[in-house]
Amino acid sequence: MHRSPLFRSALVGLAALLSVTAALAQTAPVPAPRPEVPADPAVTTATFGDWLLRCVRQPAPAGEAGQKSDRLTAQTCEVVQTIKVQGQAQPIAQLAIGRLPDSEQLIMTAVLPVNISLPGQVGVIVDPKAPADGAIILEWRRCAGGSCFADTRPDDGSLRPLRAGEAGQIRFADAGGRIISVPVSWRGLDQALAALEKQS
Repeated sequence: MHRSPLFRSALVGLAALLSVTAALAQTAPVPAPRPEVPADPAVTTATFGDWLLRCVRQPAPAGEAGQKSDRLTAQTCEVVQTIKVQGQAQPIAQLAIGRLPDSEQLIMTAVLPVNISLPGQVGVIVDPKAPADGAIILEWRRCAGGSCFADTRPDDGSLRPLRAGEAGQIRFADAGGRIISVPVSWRGLDQALAALEKQS
């Protein structure tokens, strides 16, 4: 049987195409396994008056060979009040009381705008009518991400007037030296701190 040169070249072309396809199929890269995405932290919240108790459990680090762990680490809890000005979405201040991991000592942290006077301090005032009575002084620690952070480690005695109070203030000096007073409510703080103690 006689085949035309055109038929032979078509067969050669088809054979070449099949061999290239076979070679590509053999050398096609195997997709890399997708890295495990860690589980989201477990967050629980409860409201006590004007205070929020927030507890977070982070996922435990990955085990051997990157195996995902279903365990959660010890939880970290804090009570927090976020202060906003009516009509503004962003808070102007935040006051939090909590414990660092593996610590029994409470830490009080104030988060305020970056327009502050340094060096300086933040005063948490129990009662604006008697600002010198029972004020808690926080030291500035750092500024980052559009906020500045001040903290202290209050004892039970310094927290007692706050737990029994109604309304106080956070006071600090802005960059121009003016004293800024931000109102804060103590309503619900006693119950929130009692709930925080049970989480320890």
